[in-house]
Amino acid sequence: MKYVPPGPVLVIEGDESQTRRLSEWLRQDGHTVHMAADADSGLVLAKQLEPSLVLGELNQPTATGMSLLRALLDDLPETSLIVVTESATLDQAVSALQEGASDFLVKSMLNEDILHLSVQRALERRSLRLENQHYRAALEDSNARLQKSLQLLEYDQRAGRQVQSKLLPPTPHETNGLTLSHVILPSLYLSGDFVDYFSLGPGRTAFYLADVSGHGASSAFVTVFLKTLTNRIRRHFEKRTKVSLLSPAKLMHAMNEELRALETGKHLTVFCGVIDTTNNTLTYALAAHYPPAFLCQHGEVTPLVGSGLPLGLFADAQFEEHEIALAPQFSIIALSDGILEIMPTGDLPSKEALLQAHVAAATHDFEALNMRLGLPSAKDLPDDIALLMITRDE
Repeated sequence: MKYVPPGPVLVIEGDESQTRRLSEWLRQDGHTVHMAADADSGLVLAKQLEPSLVLGELNQPTATGMSLLRALLDDLPETSLIVVTESATLDQAVSALQEGASDFLVKSMLNEDILHLSVQRALERRSLRLENQHYRAALEDSNARLQKSLQLLEYDQRAGRQVQSKLLPPTPHETNGLTLSHVILPSLYLSGDFVDYFSLGPGRTAFYLADVSGHGASSAFVTVFLKTLTNRIRRHFEKRTKVSLLSPAKLMHAMNEELRALETGKHLTVFCGVIDTTNNTLTYALAAHYPPAFLCQHGEVTPLVGSGLPLGLFADAQFEEHEIALAPQFSIIALSDGILEIMPTGDLPSKEALLQAHVAAATHDFEALNMRLGLPSAKDLPDDIALLMITRDE
């Protein structure tokens, strides 16, 4: 470390010849030197100068009875102190060093080189101490600002969660003879999973469950856009044609084009369907959705098979529609893949089989399924979870 004289040095010494000798050595090293002859005048001058270093007879008492060393340590904690005395015992030297002195020197053994090294070490330690204090203060300031930022972020996340919750449809909701229920559990404050359902006129109800890639605010923003998009698509069909002509494939094609144009770098998987309670049919399409949705009717649980590319990635993505006849009593259950993260360990086929068993055991009961899946007590989720159930009971 290159030695740079940091500031004034104060010599407190009653022996005039000793004072001249110490001052001369210090000035040769580039220090600005001030002198005091006794403890009381030295303490007053030290408080005025706030020197980088004080050296000399610091074990002498002040007018208050306190040792000069202790008074300087109390009043000038940033100043380095070197005790220079005529004679002393080992115990006195150890005591001075334990109190806070940087060094303890005996006059009879002192020369220019010893003083130079002692002063240099004392000032380097002072410099390091001040630097550490600066870093500590900067760290405390950074931590305070970080804590404030985290509090603001948490506030914003909570506010965002409120907004996102307002965009979700009511649960449970009854329309066209159907009961639609959902629950969404975010892994963070905001969720990348989203559910929506709406009427397409008498006897027709559209629904979808979407899972946006990633977590947190960026994924949640896509769900907000998704809600706005589906509302706009519905209005478009209402104005230009009949909303009843809106099919799952058409809805997902429009979603895909809009999401690609948005260029968020996000993609999403979707299970989308239209239930026609007049003709008793379910028409659905998939965009890389997993695990499979289930149809429960006639006492059986059937996975709704199909394939399709995720939305937001491919310009030429095609979405195949499937049509299934519905019984007077049925349930349709869809979940996002976050449910697989909280299920017992095992491969995907085993988890899918267990999921199907839970669906069968719930027998069209949303709350029973919710409990069997452990969603009310789920904490510290690794991924968002969405559950959608649509039932008709006649």
